Amino acid sequence: MKAFALLLSACLATTYAEESAVEQFNALGYGTLSGRLQSLSMYRDYDNGNNNQSSTLGLKLDYLSPEKSGWSVGASYIGVGVLDSMYDEPNPGDRLLGNGRVNVLNEGYLNYSMDDLGLTNTAATVGRRVYNGEVFRADEFRQKPRALEAVSLESRDLHQTRIQVGHAWEMSSWIDSNPLWKFENFDNYGTDGVTWGEIANSCVEHLEVAAYEAIMHDIANLAGLRGRYRLTDTTALLGHYRWERDIGDNAGHDANVLGLAVEQKVDAVTLEGGYFGVYGDNLVFQELTTGINHPLGSSMMIYALQFNGGANSLYAKATTKIDQTGTSLYALYNYTLLDEAKSNLRWAQELNLVAKQPVPKIDNLSVSLKIGIGTRDGVNGVADTTATDARLFVTYCF
Repeated sequence: MKAFALLLSACLATTYAEESAVEQFNALGYGTLSGRLQSLSMYRDYDNGNNNQSSTLGLKLDYLSPEKSGWSVGASYIGVGVLDSMYDEPNPGDRLLGNGRVNVLNEGYLNYSMDDLGLTNTAATVGRRVYNGEVFRADEFRQKPRALEAVSLESRDLHQTRIQVGHAWEMSSWIDSNPLWKFENFDNYGTDGVTWGEIANSCVEHLEVAAYEAIMHDIANLAGLRGRYRLTDTTALLGHYRWERDIGDNAGHDANVLGLAVEQKVDAVTLEGGYFGVYGDNLVFQELTTGINHPLGSSMMIYALQFNGGANSLYAKATTKIDQTGTSLYALYNYTLLDEAKSNLRWAQELNLVAKQPVPKIDNLSVSLKIGIGTRDGVNGVADTTATDARLFVTYCF
């Protein structure tokens, strides 16, 4: 509540000044400013007393220039300070939480729109930018989204088709822990970078399909398919397939993923239930690295180890929004059976609950509460464990 009170006071004190200053700058024609002030209070208790808490306050300031002859620039700065932490150490909030200090130019890019070439929905980008597609995911689970330093080309000129190709040589993680929030060269991970391509198409009535491939040089090659077929206005079938194979120094790596699910709308509630299985080795392309375009990629703790080789997960998701109050509700549960030959676990499960509420009578201010709980069933002398995760976000956008 300390962080909530601090941010609320800051918002009330500066709302009109910020709106006035930002609106005045934007009216000058030099570009568009926007931003966010956000506090995150987080507590985790893992594995019988391995716990920590921290509260941070972060500023995100975005700028987008006017377009001239197809050229434009964009930038996004993120600065985060630690208000309070359980441990007095050089990097408070890092331990167990990944909710520590951040000071980074998360985006800084040059963009060229190819209108003059007759391609009205095609652009090339070079520099630091947040990507959210089939291969890379933004995953803003703390104070910042994942970002890449890359060159890319994206086009939507073909009917109901999105195409993107690119090569990244540096990455900044979503984890607010030193040095993961910094841009690090992929060389530090034993690779010259990641080259990727993806295409998504919805030309066929009721059907959306996506295909993608990524090469993490000298480590792994990823190929995947994703599909959604709408049976009726309220029912859809979802499918995922991913395959990773070894390249160069990662000899012998092989992993396959199969995902099948049903999506069902019941009045204002959208339900999804399905299966996610990893066959072979642990995934290289997954939530803790590049991201993964699957609901289980949004698990708060990944406590069930659902991206490990030999993991077979059943999951259920529910989302809804209450129109009268603007309240958004989200729940995600998964039960995972694990390969005993590769783990000290038989099974594990995780439940995530999220509620987001706009603050009445204060524009652009919202409060979000996220709660997670996970359990693991030990084997081979390993004790059963229970872990909890609680997060309070207070967010003001301007």
